[in-house]
Amino acid sequence: MYLKDIVEDRLVDELRKRLKDIRIDAILESGYVEDLIQDLTYTPFPIVYNTERPDVVAGNLLEGRIAVLVDGTPNALILPTTFSQFFKAAEDYYQRVEFTVFMRLIRYFGFFVVMLLPSMYIAVATHHHEMIPTPLAINLLAQREGVPFPVFFEAFLMEAAFEIMREAGTRMPRAIGQAVSTVGAIVLGQAAVEAGIVTAMMVIVVSFTGIASFTMPGFTLSTSARLIRFPMMIAATTLGFYGIFICSILLVAHLTSLRSFGIPYLSPFAPFGLKHQKDAIWRSPFKTPATRPGLKGRMSETAKKDVTPSSSKNDQTSEG
Repeated sequence: MYLKDIVEDRLVDELRKRLKDIRIDAILESGYVEDLIQDLTYTPFPIVYNTERPDVVAGNLLEGRIAVLVDGTPNALILPTTFSQFFKAAEDYYQRVEFTVFMRLIRYFGFFVVMLLPSMYIAVATHHHEMIPTPLAINLLAQREGVPFPVFFEAFLMEAAFEIMREAGTRMPRAIGQAVSTVGAIVLGQAAVEAGIVTAMMVIVVSFTGIASFTMPGFTLSTSARLIRFPMMIAATTLGFYGIFICSILLVAHLTSLRSFGIPYLSPFAPFGLKHQKDAIWRSPFKTPATRPGLKGRMSETAKKDVTPSSSKNDQTSEG
């Protein structure tokens, strides 16, 4: 599904080619198609957006994207996909601009909290004690006095327990699943602190990390952040903040190398486009022209370097 006068013809042709190249016995869910048509890149980040909301699909069609609908499943695939797309919610366009910008900043902050907060706590508690204020350092040392495990194993144990409870809550019946997972987390955390297995500060860090993972509208990106935090924890316990910086640099380099049907994954941040910032973190008011900019201009700008050049007719339409 696409709007002919808005979408790039190259995108439609490329998608049709990839759909024709599919060789599989059956398609039971849109995830099959997502795995078969996405760019051949090994990455923890989702490069195809999926949603169940018709208003999200309609908004992306107006931006020049394509929706893939599979019979028998409520999930629609949206492509091409960019990193900033996972931080946008449909409600952003139904509320005031100021509140929308504030909530988007909260989502970006939540993403970095999920990835970095446990590893930063491990780095500070293991390698960089001088960065902790003296009263807080004395309090943390007092908490760790009876804990037999190192900080990394303590964090890994709590994170694994939180993921187990999250999965158990998903598999349980809807009426009791959320209640059981919430009560289980409280009881398990309190019992672990009283038994001297973990410290109270670690319970706070893990709980805040788990809550922050629910701030992102694109749940697939939240899953990616949850996976990445474990290598970050290993780097933090090995090299401290140096390991976190090295992993962060490698992560940014990997993100800049990703493409989704020819569109740079970090667009419009890298490559940076000032006119495309109207709906990245800041959302311009609807009175501003092109509040939700399409992909045609972005495709035309990157065509010379990244993708096959579009026709002159499409370029003229983009400029108009």
